[in-house]
Amino acid sequence: MPRYCGTDHSNEDDEPMAVKPAAATRAPRGTKILAQAFFEAADGIPEPQRDAVVKAALAAIRNELADVRAKAKVTKGKVKAAASKASPARRPKVAAPAPKKQRAAVAKGPNAKAKPSVKPSAKPGRKASPKAAPEPATETASA
Repeated sequence: MPRYCGTDHSNEDDEPMAVKPAAATRAPRGTKILAQAFFEAADGIPEPQRDAVVKAALAAIRNELADVRAKAKVTKGKVKAAASKASPARRPKVAAPAPKKQRAAVAKGPNAKAKPSVKPSAKPGRKASPKAAPEPATETASA
């Protein structure tokens, strides 16, 4: 007889295990109020007609939402087209490579002049001023 280390193996018959339903997403704000208003309005309709009226109202709501989505899609397309016409497709400019520095030609020959090498002096700025030496403190003996 196999040992199961304390775990529950109640589904050993190869039956599909129950899967938890996906977590429901939260409805947007105002959904509950709108649904309550819809059902209150439906309560005011006589019972024999209520079923047909509710179905027709839901169909009308679906159609209206589809029209709003279609109009938004067309408007978005127009804005995109207008933006592409207003400014032609801009390609990012590629920076031109920096011009290479020309090396100074080494002068050879009898008329060649040698450039004196100039060494930069210390950084410009405040010049150091000589500091006065502190005077030694004299201690007086107190008696």
